[in-house]
Amino acid sequence: MTGNDSLLTNAFIFLLVALVAVPIARRAGLGQSVGYLLAGMFIGPWGLAIIRDADTVASAVRISTFLLLFVVALQATPARIRRLAKDFFSLSMLHFGLTTLLVFIVSMLTGVHWHHALVIGVTLALSSSALANQAFNDSYPSGSPLTETGRRLLLSQNLAVIPILIFFPLLSFSAVAIQGSPWPLVLRSLFMVIGFALFGQYLLRHLFRVIAATGLDEVFAAFALILVIGTLLLAQVLEVPLELGAMLAGLLLTRSEYGSAINISIRPFRGLMVGLFFISVGMTVDFSTFIGKPVQLIVLTILLVSIKIWVLRNILRYSSVPRAQRIWLATVLSQSGELAFIVIAFAVNYQTITPKLGSELTVLVALSMLATPILLILAHKRGLIPAHTQSNTGLELGAIADSQVVIAGYGRIGRVIAQLLKNNGYRTAVIDHNPERFAALRKDDFVGFYGDVMRPDLLTAAGIDHAAVLVVAIGNSEKAEELIIKARREFPGMTIVSSAVDAHGKASLIAHGADRAYAETFETALLMGEDILELVGASPLDAQSMTEAFRDASDDVAITDSEATGRGRPA
Repeated sequence: MTGNDSLLTNAFIFLLVALVAVPIARRAGLGQSVGYLLAGMFIGPWGLAIIRDADTVASAVRISTFLLLFVVALQATPARIRRLAKDFFSLSMLHFGLTTLLVFIVSMLTGVHWHHALVIGVTLALSSSALANQAFNDSYPSGSPLTETGRRLLLSQNLAVIPILIFFPLLSFSAVAIQGSPWPLVLRSLFMVIGFALFGQYLLRHLFRVIAATGLDEVFAAFALILVIGTLLLAQVLEVPLELGAMLAGLLLTRSEYGSAINISIRPFRGLMVGLFFISVGMTVDFSTFIGKPVQLIVLTILLVSIKIWVLRNILRYSSVPRAQRIWLATVLSQSGELAFIVIAFAVNYQTITPKLGSELTVLVALSMLATPILLILAHKRGLIPAHTQSNTGLELGAIADSQVVIAGYGRIGRVIAQLLKNNGYRTAVIDHNPERFAALRKDDFVGFYGDVMRPDLLTAAGIDHAAVLVVAIGNSEKAEELIIKARREFPGMTIVSSAVDAHGKASLIAHGADRAYAETFETALLMGEDILELVGASPLDAQSMTEAFRDASDDVAITDSEATGRGRPA
């Protein structure tokens, strides 16, 4: 078989197992990331050996590592980094530092040398963004305190990979006699990071503007590719880790004012890139390592997961995450993940740890990821409101709401509008994906549906087919635009009223199909409610008097931090 034939065959096998493994894993409740990992174990040299060539496995891991680090870096947008900076020296740093310290101590107690123990502590403190984000998407909405806190913790760990890649070679004591001092490598890496920061801050935006002025998408894409490949080539010339080059390339692009466009372009392929990485890593998991000491590795996995759950659950006391959800979030982040696999391979490559220790750590990380779905099932009862509450819509089972108005979101805007309409006898149905808000709307005796507002079955059950008005009161502007586009396409005659973050957002929502849009304040909610009363049949004078009466009675309306989920942020 020629090299080209082998490449095509391996690519076909990778894509085929991805196509088969993910649906099976999802149906079994394991999640797609675990499905990819198991698929790699299945086809790799230690499984059925469908792919057994060591060079092929090494090349797949290398390429998929660069792709994953690039994708990870793209998530570190300037806005997210600014939000992270507000609590970095509290929650995020404390979580990572304390987890590292405890794992380091346990490693020392098992007889591991201190610099190996430090590598183990730092490596195993890195949780899996892929597993966590999937759990967030399945169970909680974007913008809730739980998801925002979880994603800030994950972002801080992702960014921690940069100093790890720079300074870990300093722990390669066994390689000093052969390769010399690692300090020149560290200094070159620091020089490259600083140089790229300056380039991105002062030159890149001007270059992008010149390229964008051509109006040709293919030229824009080519320039972005040149930046990525050029960064990797520069890393190669400077003899610094290519993993660092992949991270810097992603950060360079996402920091530009065109970073959002690049993120949107790559979004359809992001999941596939992560999947190919897990398949590649799965092929490196050495079953003989596990067979040689199964009890020890299982006990260490349980100890690792227990440490991470205990640390995060206690730290979350000082966060905005509701108490009932802390154990769930701690469980979601209790494993080590994809970045740990990368750091292990990096440490072995730079002789910071031995290959044997690297193999054991790889198995340990894989076991912690495989344990996560089981732990989430056990934590489900404590992390989410009870299932019967989520399905309690206020209607008979399977009934469709007879709604005049469907409200997407029960935050500070949606809540005022819903109460104003209810007080004046109009029929409403509310959809929300936040457990606390859903519990609140059922307590307020509204017809409610728990879940993602984009789900067609929820919209149908809420009565969207015969409702006169759709109110979009969700704080995620991208999701609001997506919902408006969907509703305008499927229900062209419906009136769509939406809240907006600011004037720019208002114009964008109207451009995407909203009939009316309003900037978010309490008075905005009243103004929206008054207009909606008119849209469902009230006369202008009656609508005005109803609104004024509601305002007079609303001194104690629930627009407080304690009742509006997310500490006053919109739904």
